Amino acid sequence: MIAIITGDVVTSRALQPEIWLEHLKVGLLVFGATPTDWDIYRGDGFQLRTSSSEALLHAVMLKAWMKHFKQIDVRLSIGIGKQTYTSNNITQGNGSAFEFSGQGFDQLDKKKLSITTADKVLNDTFKVMIDLSLVLMDKWTQKSAEAIYIKLKHPELNQTQIAKLLGKGQGTVSEALKRGGFDEVYQLIEYYRKTMKAYVAANS
Repeated sequence: MIAIITGDVVTSRALQPEIWLEHLKVGLLVFGATPTDWDIYRGDGFQLRTSSSEALLHAVMLKAWMKHFKQIDVRLSIGIGKQTYTSNNITQGNGSAFEFSGQGFDQLDKKKLSITTADKVLNDTFKVMIDLSLVLMDKWTQKSAEAIYIKLKHPELNQTQIAKLLGKGQGTVSEALKRGGFDEVYQLIEYYRKTMKAYVAANS
């Protein structure tokens, strides 16, 4: 199984593309090459293929990456399933992972993150947990989003090392991580990773 993340940039029509487009591209490049692993389409829409177990981590990283740049946000729908057709362009692929991702995206409404699998009970469980986590993530400041992104990308770094990398004080980084609810968000990511590995093993 794989994960397909379908997303778009929130309120992009109110912003000049040069403000957010290159930033989005840099954020997506962390996860692979375009257009085989990710691509941007219809102006502000994009798709990313990643591993099922790391999909939530990558989605949260992408959200943090965008929010630390002028508070731009994204809506993201994770679909977990199979890829039955592979193309040189990710947006032309097919399979249940693409279908679930698209269905979830169409149902996002005002929510900014969802996870869809073939298991309704699992979907309902993730929905409750994701909705609660969005109470924290949707309110990330630029400082919190920046510190959280670095910590997620480089979990081996301690706060002092992150502070040095960002050119800030350790206390500032500590406060940014705390205000952003890093520990709580990371617990969710770890729960998702463990649960998804078991789900994939049981359905492969």
